Amino acid sequence: MNKQYTLERENIRYQKNLADSRKALVKNIRAFEKLSKKDRLDIVKRGEYFAVYIWDDAMHFIPARWIAYGSGTKSNDKTVIAVNRINKLLGVEGPEAKKSLEKALDLYCESLGGEPVRKNHLFWRRDCITKLTRLLTK
Repeated sequence: MNKQYTLERENIRYQKNLADSRKALVKNIRAFEKLSKKDRLDIVKRGEYFAVYIWDDAMHFIPARWIAYGSGTKSNDKTVIAVNRINKLLGVEGPEAKKSLEKALDLYCESLGGEPVRKNHLFWRRDCITKLTRLLTK
């Protein structure tokens, strides 16, 4: 099997379970929020690219791979595909480094009982935070 064919098959498999609407993104956030603090921490602490939203008047973080895949479960699929899907569905650009959000992520992980595994994460900008928060309040 040639390398190009293998990569194309892999991309099709990764895209199969992607969220196909904003409603699916909201469903995945709600599924994430139903998890225990320990389970959310286990997911968040390993994340690298984060969507941010307001939940119960507090800033919450969800890894790109969790929010973008339609199953609402952890995914080892390619993060780039997840990032592109979020950008497309929400009509935003991102993510990017932001020191203030880095500090907020540390506080969020602390509230869940731990800390992130790595430093220097990437986050979607304020327009994405606003859009996700509005979708969650509908």
